[in-house]
Amino acid sequence: MFSTRNLLMVSVIFTLLATPIIAASGKATYQVTRPMVVAGTELQPGEYEVKWESKSPEADVTFKLNGKVVAKVQGKIETLEQKTMYNTLVIGKDSSGREAIQGLLFGDKNVKVVFQ
Repeated sequence: MFSTRNLLMVSVIFTLLATPIIAASGKATYQVTRPMVVAGTELQPGEYEVKWESKSPEADVTFKLNGKVVAKVQGKIETLEQKTMYNTLVIGKDSSGREAIQGLLFGDKNVKVVFQ
């Protein structure tokens, strides 16, 4: 028979297994070839250094152009079934119809960052 303490421990373990905590960081370079937005911030064409850091499923992502921070946005880390080969921008449309970066794939990693 389970005591209250054992039941609490089992609940905590199941919660941790169901919600993996991702402690990760990284950086990559992305080429933006035309104006687009990321989380409401407009990016101009250029080569961006993108850094991300996470201690949970949420990620802080910084976009730099020519060494200057042009956008800091929040994203969510998701795990992929297999590694991607290249750094890739996932592009779609925002609510006003502008081209928007909706996610980042990282070359040789099995994680992606998704923006709302």
